Amino acid sequence: MTDDVASHVIKAEQERIQCLLDVDRGTYDRLHAAEYRLCTPTGAVWTKAEYLDLLTSGRVMYRELRLAGDVDAIVGTDVVVLRYRCVIELTVDGADIPRHEAWHTDVYTHASSTWRCAWSQATGIMDLPSAAP
Repeated sequence: MTDDVASHVIKAEQERIQCLLDVDRGTYDRLHAAEYRLCTPTGAVWTKAEYLDLLTSGRVMYRELRLAGDVDAIVGTDVVVLRYRCVIELTVDGADIPRHEAWHTDVYTHASSTWRCAWSQATGIMDLPSAAP
């Protein structure tokens, strides 16, 4: 059962990623909980409504957003936590953010027989030189 729930939520996350690329309002609303918050790599926190407004106004435009490996899942009764690396390239308020990798952590909650994303956190991955031994 745990594997079935994880697979279902991972599929929902892939659909959620596609809806961000497509700016699909219906799917966006269905897959984001009312209390949804996104914590961006810069530390800004956007509500569900703020994020949708940024997407629909074109202030945030994803040129690329895709998984870059496996998705890890921790499954609870009414909560699933996903963690994965992704490749992301976007424009924010006219500033191009070049292609880079980021860690994503997403928390899904189960209510009214639907899994919805309640929290997302994106952390940019910086390629730093290795420390000397």
